Amino acid sequence: MSQNFPAVAVTGGASGIGYAIAEAFAREGHPVAIIDIGKEQALAAAARLKAQTGAESCGLGADVTNRDACAAAHEEAVATLDELGILINNAGILPQAKGRIEELPPEYFDEMMNVHVGGAVNWSRLVIPAMRDAGFGRVINISSVHGFQPCPFRLGYVTAKKAVRGLTEALALETARAGITVNAIAPGYVLTDTLKARASSGFLDHDRLAERTPLGRWANPEEIAHTALFLAHPASAYITGTTMLVDGGLSIRGDAGEDITNSPYLTNTHGQ
Repeated sequence: MSQNFPAVAVTGGASGIGYAIAEAFAREGHPVAIIDIGKEQALAAAARLKAQTGAESCGLGADVTNRDACAAAHEEAVATLDELGILINNAGILPQAKGRIEELPPEYFDEMMNVHVGGAVNWSRLVIPAMRDAGFGRVINISSVHGFQPCPFRLGYVTAKKAVRGLTEALALETARAGITVNAIAPGYVLTDTLKARASSGFLDHDRLAERTPLGRWANPEEIAHTALFLAHPASAYITGTTMLVDGGLSIRGDAGEDITNSPYLTNTHGQ
């Protein structure tokens, strides 16, 4: 395997943003391990990836909260593809329901933290020793715009995504002198099948969220994937400990939802 194309592991890689990231790296020539909680889905995604890109790939089933399952999947990935030089901690779950803290089952909060934060820690612990030995590594965590701009009645999700930012910073400090960078991406609303289904069910208001986003639309999964490619590139070696917002400007909009394209305050009245 060429040193220029280290093997990549993508957790939650069988669909959505994870698969878009896996495909982007595969098209660049990286061997890719797709890890997903559903083994059949992971195998099918890896087969599709190889057919689409020709890249070496493997699909592995593992619940990111299960340390033993993760260790077994990591061992198989290394045996198949070689040591992992790039880790994408993408596995996550969306809010199970919206509600006040006293209304939601405590298990909902625990699950959010275990998947988003615990899963990232479990996989980082597995891959970082080999990255230290190689003097090179990239860890990219997936946070959310709601890790910057909280959304009400989603306590577990907001807390977990903010915690991913803290994990990113702490791990970056710990690994910086070893040639490893640790960064995060905070997407806004992305046109994945899962979020499309939530919009169709009424859980999310697609048009309202698009209008509130300064760019006036949701992101495509490929736009998040290209950000991951940038953060993994050797030329990005001086970037570590940061969380990069890819949210169409949603996090910087502080008004109450005015129409920013037809505001009367945009009219030039000089000289009157």
